[in-house]
Amino acid sequence: MAEKKILLISMVFYPDEVAVANLFTNLSIELAASGLDIEVWCAQPSYTNTQRQPRELIYRGINIKYLKSTTFHKDKLPGRIINFVTFSIIVATRLLFSKVKTRVVSNTTPPFLAIIISLICSFKNRKFIYILMDIFPDGLIRLGKASGKNIFIRIWQSIHRAALKRSEYIVVIGRDMRDWLVRFYPEGAEKTRYIPVWQDEELIKPVDIKLNPFIVKYQLQDYFVVQYSGNMGLWNDMKTIGQAINKNITDVVFLIIGGGMRKKELLESINDKNATNILFLPFQTNENYSYSVTACHVALVSLREGLEGMAVPSKIIGIMAAGIPVIAMVPDHSEIAYIVKEEKCGYIINPSDSEGLVNAITELKSDENLRKRLGQNGRDAFLRKYTAEIVAEKFNSLLNS
Repeated sequence: MAEKKILLISMVFYPDEVAVANLFTNLSIELAASGLDIEVWCAQPSYTNTQRQPRELIYRGINIKYLKSTTFHKDKLPGRIINFVTFSIIVATRLLFSKVKTRVVSNTTPPFLAIIISLICSFKNRKFIYILMDIFPDGLIRLGKASGKNIFIRIWQSIHRAALKRSEYIVVIGRDMRDWLVRFYPEGAEKTRYIPVWQDEELIKPVDIKLNPFIVKYQLQDYFVVQYSGNMGLWNDMKTIGQAINKNITDVVFLIIGGGMRKKELLESINDKNATNILFLPFQTNENYSYSVTACHVALVSLREGLEGMAVPSKIIGIMAAGIPVIAMVPDHSEIAYIVKEEKCGYIINPSDSEGLVNAITELKSDENLRKRLGQNGRDAFLRKYTAEIVAEKFNSLLNS
């Protein structure tokens, strides 16, 4: 008989509204609705929400336990590291002394957490499912931030491979990630499952841009709006967007929503610091996100050159749900490129090709019918493959196998 209870360990979860928190909250809601008894261990919110939660909360059928870790703000790297360390220590201690044997599910945020969990689960004879969201340290090596010959990096890779070996199943969110995994740990091919990223189908629906309250609020009705929304992080190339902004395409406004370590790269690449063709806004709440994500004519997704298999920017699914055409500045053999090609929902350009980005924007600006067709293709594909409900069925199948 299939096990009807799991323990999900995710450092970020409801009520935080960053990408990973939203992904696993939405998935957990669907799994709970399907009859799964799901318990979640997470940290107190410290990203988009800083209101302290009770030790235990039942939310839409999910039993959430907020552990006593530190909650320094994410914008300060030392504080984030301390948060990671304290949360990992608390999780490890609770797992070690727990007598429960239910399956444990965790992911690569933060990178070392799942490695620790896999070791304890092996010691305690508990099944562990490992969801790969970002790949460390290999992504750092490809970025030139670390050397593959460094002894500490080699040790990190070795213990990561051991964690993969100890896992009952390995879930990857990209086919390019599966290709990397087969090379890194060939023995894991049989227990690896590809399950794509997902989005809440009730949160995002197409909105007439002329009636969008976000467009009205910021007086963008007379412009062609190009949007980048989300984290500007380690994997993203923001310089190319800045170079496109410098071209001052007629009647085009770049709407930049969010932040992150590479926002500085974007700002430094913009020649005119008082440019009027760009609007910066902070991260939006889920309540506002349903309107902010639809407040554009075309949306951008970025993944730096050489990082195929290392990460899959989940923002593309929200863009598709919104019925907005995509310009994917990504390597040609990445999961994002595969999706855009298969679903015919946008353009793919080289991550560093600012001229190609300008040309793609210009073409879409001049052809409304093309935009509608690409946007509808994305929306149709989203409803067929990428809703939280559909992906939850895939996870249920995995749990029942």
